[in-house]
Order: sequence, then C-alpha cells, then structure tokens
Amino acid sequence: MVGNLEQILESKKIEGGKVAVGFRPSGSLHLGNLVTISYAAILADKLDLELDLCVCDTDWSAHIHGDHLADENRSMKLFFNRECPCGDHSNVAEHRVDEISEFLSVLRGETVDFEVNYLSEYSSEEYVEALRNVLNNMDDFDEIFGGGFRRRYRSPVAAVCDECGFSDAKGSAYSSETDELVSACRNPECMNGFMTTKVSNPEKGVYYLADPVRDPARDVAVHVFGGDYRDAEKEQKTPKIEKVEKITELACGESPEYFLAPIIVTEEGLPLSKSNGTGRSVEDIEDVEKYSKELIGNVRKLTEEEREFVSEDELI
Repeated sequence: MVGNLEQILESKKIEGGKVAVGFRPSGSLHLGNLVTISYAAILADKLDLELDLCVCDTDWSAHIHGDHLADENRSMKLFFNRECPCGDHSNVAEHRVDEISEFLSVLRGETVDFEVNYLSEYSSEEYVEALRNVLNNMDDFDEIFGGGFRRRYRSPVAAVCDECGFSDAKGSAYSSETDELVSACRNPECMNGFMTTKVSNPEKGVYYLADPVRDPARDVAVHVFGGDYRDAEKEQKTPKIEKVEKITELACGESPEYFLAPIIVTEEGLPLSKSNGTGRSVEDIEDVEKYSKELIGNVRKLTEEEREFVSEDELI
C-alpha cells in the first residue's frame, strides 16, 4: 500500500520496527537523495521507529560504461568491487557515503541515531529465501515488467567472478539443485571461464527493483522512496512503486507500507534529477552543515502536508 504521511501516522496496521530507505552510489549524490533520506529519518522520528539506511551497492542495473570492459560491454563490476575515485576508501560505495558524512551527522542530531548499512554485507535466511522465490518464479516476475524483463536479462540476480571480480550485465542463470547463480565470465583476461556464486553469498548482484525483498526480514514497517517512483519510466505503463510492491509480494508474500517523497521541480514545474543532469549535486554544496540544517528543517515542514511536487527553492 502506498500511503501519504497522515495515513501512515494514523494507521493502526503498521507492523515492524523500522523505516527503510536506500540509495545507489551510481555517481555524485543528488539533492533528491538527501531529500528522500531526510523524509525517512523524519518519519522514523515521528513514528518512534529505527531508521534503516542501506547503500544498495549490489545493484547492477546502473550501467556506468566506464566500469564495463572496453571490448566486452556485458562485463562490469558491481559497486562494492569498483575502485574508489580518490583512493582513500575500499570501494566507490564507501566513497559516496563519505561524501555525505556531514549531512548524515547533522541528520542524526536533528532526527534519530542510525548506522549506514551496505547490502553487499547483508544476509539472512529470509532474504535469501525471498530471492529464491523470485528466481524460481521468473515467469511471474517477468509478467510484472509486462513481459519485457527476460528479453533483456537472464534473471534479476548476478554471479560475481571470484577470480577477476566482474559480473555479467545480463544477470545469471539459477540452478535450484546447487542453489547457485551461473554465467560465463566474459573478461578476456580471466581464465575462470564460468563464474558461480551461491545465492546465500551476500556479495552478488541484485537488480535494484528486487532489493526491497529484504524488507520483511529486516522488520521494516515503512519504506521511503524518491519521487521518481511515482511515475512510469519512458513508455512503460506501470510505475516503479507498483513494480516494487508486486515483486516484494511475489518474493515474501507481503510488503510494508510505502511512502513516496515529492518530485523536485523547477519553478516552471520541470523535474530535476541526477539522471537528467539537472538540479544540485552534493559536490556543488559549499557549506554542507548549514545547507543540511536548512534542508532538514524545510523537509520537516513539508511533512506536515501532502506534496507530490516541491520546487528546489522550497528546499534550500
């Protein structure tokens, strides 16, 4: 169910102890990322719940071509295997988190205390079983995407080569007999030939719309998504949030409440987003502490009303 803040606050059916929110470290973090995280933290504060902030560093759907092999564009590294651009962190995911460390520090002081989690480090039997349910019911999964997912990918989960660290950008086949993800290693410099990864291994690729299948196992009551989950992408007919709900129910038989943050727009009503190269990025902010306090304060005011759109000027 997708509820507004008032409905969620008044609901007597909320089950779970956490408000979840996640982000993908696919390039410089955007104002929209900070807004969505702020909404989640403020909601957790209002509901007296924990905040579950997770870096979706297992996502392999963000095709950053600089991380593909030049002569084999199906071979790519997942975020937790990609090198840190400054060389001071173990991978690019940790680098992105460090970029917003001042914002997160202010957020803790203004709302609730929390830790940053990485999906590549998370594993539970419930989460693994949910992924198995998806892999064993690919016809149903494909139907959620209007029959178009399997024309592009083998499955929404990908193996990682234990020799070179690359994955196949088309996902991997799943063997229920061995409980393994299997695909060819297309890295011409690797002698491994085939890569196999146990589904129970946390370090595997997971298509980003399948990530919320972890929610029931993590005792999540409400999951907060960015405003871009409201609408269907390009010519697709089903909004992202409906796909997430259907996938989570397919995998787990249930789903948490969902809250959608507003879409950030210009004064003319045009959407601002990182994917379009518009709007403010974290690296453009000079005084992060001052900016964060102002942003969180304005988001807190916005939570008192139901908004589908909010202008950038209202946030900063």
